[in-house]
Amino acid sequence: MPDEQWNRGPWGYVQPWDIKAQGPSITDVEEQKRWTRVILFGGLPYMWRELAAPMNTIIYSLLEVKPGDRVFVIGESLGPCGWVDDLKKIVGPTGEVTAVEILEEARAAYDAQKVGRNGKMACWQWKYTRDIPDASYDVVAVMQAVQHCDDWRETGAELLRILKPGKRLMLAEVYIFGAPFWARLETDLHLQYWVDKLTHFFPFDIRKTPYYSPEELHAALDAQLELPQHIEWKGIELFWGRKPAQ
Repeated sequence: MPDEQWNRGPWGYVQPWDIKAQGPSITDVEEQKRWTRVILFGGLPYMWRELAAPMNTIIYSLLEVKPGDRVFVIGESLGPCGWVDDLKKIVGPTGEVTAVEILEEARAAYDAQKVGRNGKMACWQWKYTRDIPDASYDVVAVMQAVQHCDDWRETGAELLRILKPGKRLMLAEVYIFGAPFWARLETDLHLQYWVDKLTHFFPFDIRKTPYYSPEELHAALDAQLELPQHIEWKGIELFWGRKPAQ
């Protein structure tokens, strides 16, 4: 086979019968770019609300959320994933939920290939809590935004500052393109092909997608917490610990 027929990439092997079945638009590069972007849309709510719904129950239990609590949460797709409504139902009319949505900020950081102080892409210094008084909240959680902080030792201290003594901090992430993801992906050629095709038009090397391992979070936060722990389930990583009572 001539050399020019090799190394076409995941979109380069569309066949005449594929075009006949689906139409010539499947060879349009701009359409291909649009499809790959659209496939990613809605992924977080689908995973958290349907595929991983039991994990939300575990998260709320670990956070020890109860009626009348004041809750502070930072994350991506907080409303669509159901966390804001769930927490409001739990705390009831006497409680309060403060939600900081960062999804569009994260997408802009990816598009700009912004690099944080930690050297990781799409990370930045978090300043969301600087005007909040000490010990203002009964619950503090970071839901699907762990990878975008550029200094977890600094940010952990700030989140614990606004948390009341004896209460829990939770970090929750369904990660993509982190080290465990690649190890799983490379066990099956079909999975590798789908991901290669999906990410072919990304403007950056997807292996540079930021990821904080549980070990990195422990190194940054353990000294500030009581009984820091983590679990992993099907690509979801939870990390939590209690603010010392004194």
